[in-house]
Amino acid sequence: MRPSSHVPGVERMRILALLCLVLSTTAIPAQAAPIRCPAPTVSTFHTAGTWYENLEFDGNTIWLSNLTGNQIEQYRLDGTFLQKHDLRAPGAIRKGKDGVLHVNFGNDSPETRPQPSGVVRLTPKPVVWVGGDTLSSANGAEFDARGHLYVSDPFTGLYEFDRRGTLFRRIDLAYPNGVVTVGNTVFTNLVIDPQSAIVRITGNRQTRIELGAPDKNLDDLAVGPDGKLYVTAYTSGELIKVDPWTGAHCVLLNGLKNPTAARFLPGTRTMFVTHASGTVLKVRP
Repeated sequence: MRPSSHVPGVERMRILALLCLVLSTTAIPAQAAPIRCPAPTVSTFHTAGTWYENLEFDGNTIWLSNLTGNQIEQYRLDGTFLQKHDLRAPGAIRKGKDGVLHVNFGNDSPETRPQPSGVVRLTPKPVVWVGGDTLSSANGAEFDARGHLYVSDPFTGLYEFDRRGTLFRRIDLAYPNGVVTVGNTVFTNLVIDPQSAIVRITGNRQTRIELGAPDKNLDDLAVGPDGKLYVTAYTSGELIKVDPWTGAHCVLLNGLKNPTAARFLPGTRTMFVTHASGTVLKVRP
């Protein structure tokens, strides 16, 4: 006897839900068509005895997140110090569509998670924009083409805020860290993942870009003028160049001491890379 083609409504819904889950998360190979990483030019921009977590450019200046120093610091591009603002455990710094810098705070360990974490705007001093009870550890961030801000929280997921700072949606991910956008497509890397994964998010669809085992502890990432992703790997001490659509990748730099974030100086091919070891490098691929 052939099984009946009739499926009860509840069972049909269960099958449909499972199918949607399978279709919404896919993976691409750890290595696709080859990609080249010619040796870059590297120089030191700044050194200190503290953990630098992230960075952003503002005109002819650069802002650095001094995570363990609990402050953000502004320098001219020749290295001259300009000013600082106190801010507990700052994370990503990103410029909004209105030109105002937005800075994550409370980017620290599980032991201090009960303390506030959110986002401030520099106008010109830090003013809370996303309240300190919304996130547990605000880490990476990036604006999309609509002006929505994505903020990663390694302990609770990826958050999207609208232009008013109101929570728009939460994306359930384990250990998201760095965030970049290409139009309205979002990329986030997972700081803890056995296959060193970057997740590409388009609408509700997630695609894993796997760089392979062992876990490299991917920290943050940048989009280069060539359209490639440049990813810092905290534990393996690498700066990895990745094609965001095919997954092809190569190691641009290795032997780094705990790199945390990368950012390209607008209009140039020069990238600045922060480190937990206190060094900020200038890299020209």
